[in-house]
Amino acid sequence: MVGRVVSAAVVLLLFVVFVPAGWASVPPPPVNQNIGIPDGVFNDLTMEGCGGCHFDPGSAPAPVKPGYLPDRHHLRVDTPIGSHSASPFPENSPDGTHKCITCHAVDWVADPSRPAGGYFSFALDPTRPEFRNCLRCHTQKPGVASVHHLTGAAQEARCNSCHGSVINDPNGELWQIRVIPSMSPNPGFGDGEFGETGHRRGGCRYCHNGGIDDVSGMMVPGGNANMITHHGTGLGQPGSGSLHSCSLCHDLAPPEHTLQGCVRCHAPTSLHSIQADSDGNGTAGDYEEQPFYGHIGTSTDCMGCHMGGSATPASVTSATADGMPLFGPLLPEIDRLNSVRIVAGRPFVLQLTGSGFRVATEQDPVATRVRLTPVEGGEEPLELVPGSVSFTSLEVSLPADLAPGSYRVSAVNGAMASVPANLVVTPAVSIDSARCEGGSVTITGAGFGSHLDVEDSGTTVIDVDAAQRCTIRSWTDSMIVADCGDTVAGSIRVESLFGEATADAPGCRSSGRPRWWSIWSWWSSWSWSRR
Repeated sequence: MVGRVVSAAVVLLLFVVFVPAGWASVPPPPVNQNIGIPDGVFNDLTMEGCGGCHFDPGSAPAPVKPGYLPDRHHLRVDTPIGSHSASPFPENSPDGTHKCITCHAVDWVADPSRPAGGYFSFALDPTRPEFRNCLRCHTQKPGVASVHHLTGAAQEARCNSCHGSVINDPNGELWQIRVIPSMSPNPGFGDGEFGETGHRRGGCRYCHNGGIDDVSGMMVPGGNANMITHHGTGLGQPGSGSLHSCSLCHDLAPPEHTLQGCVRCHAPTSLHSIQADSDGNGTAGDYEEQPFYGHIGTSTDCMGCHMGGSATPASVTSATADGMPLFGPLLPEIDRLNSVRIVAGRPFVLQLTGSGFRVATEQDPVATRVRLTPVEGGEEPLELVPGSVSFTSLEVSLPADLAPGSYRVSAVNGAMASVPANLVVTPAVSIDSARCEGGSVTITGAGFGSHLDVEDSGTTVIDVDAAQRCTIRSWTDSMIVADCGDTVAGSIRVESLFGEATADAPGCRSSGRPRWWSIWSWWSSWSWSRR
């Protein structure tokens, strides 16, 4: 839709190569979507395919939501296990909430040399790639339904919660605009004359269809690309596990069904806000835009849907997208955040890089806001006003009192919201005090999270000076009791899921004598006093 995007060696492997906008050809070869909806069918993924986008979100080759995955998952501990949860062992939860052991399988390993006669160990070695195989929990129906569209949001048809305003709310009312004056009565196929691409002008398929991209020589998914990519989600498909039926998109027999199928998700309210800044003047949507970089800004693109391409350039004025009927402010797009993980309790300046953040009209500039929506808990979104905004970047100060959790970050122009990015706010790990009684250490503080009593779990207490791990007796988010053996050398470190903290514990300094000496001294004193 926006710009020239070329898929690399099969989109099925989730590799997308972004080609500069100036490389577009006229008329267009099959146009690849890159603004939240990459062309492709993603229902036969492998672990490597998932990792190609999600393991290194800073350089993901497709527009996935960035965010550090372990933190995002760990923050779900103690949150309810929903009906669409991917948690593989929900029966292990004592109270219906996510726990470490509802995701991680653990085994008891018998070892007579251990004080308890054995120890717990991960069923899968944490150093092996399979330990975090996404497809162990996030299941797909190979060849039928994609892992992304078996989620709760997809089953509730809340498409825009993930895709942003690039798709209008399918459950809302605005999509019910069936035909507007001069619009093709069948936008999927069009009613204009056949154009250079082999499809009728006035139809979506004139630009959006399968074939060879003549810029890269790569294949945009072939055949009737729109049908294949949409059906490949599994939504409404028999045997997919989807709660929907065909009526999610279709209410009439072909070819009339294409109007309902397209407009329910791709209505004028969303289409009229999709446009790249093809001439590089810092404003997208003016009448000088080059054709085939969006849906507005040039008569060629406007008439691609309206009047079958028969109108003349004189029918389009210099009005910008924000001033035209049914047009909302330009749809912003987030390419990356300067950080996808911050620590609670500390102010932070979040930098967004992308496009469409500043939309200037002949009347007033459209105020771009940043919206933070908590993923869990149902709290109301927080909207912030950026300190500085340009067309391609903005900066906003995040408050220090943001609660730990996962947030969806959206750039918002008017009513148009970008495809959200993910931001994780992790608890600040801190130690307030550590007191000792023999080798037992009681540590108070905050941000300790949950403890998984498994070797190499990453949650432990360490006697730093003695270079030894302590045995955990009890662990809560604010207090830990641990047995550090015969002596406690003085410096204690807590390693939690979200970080670590070290504190000097003066009261824990050892006398240098072994623990048996303390017991002998006490017994001798008591025994002598009884004489």
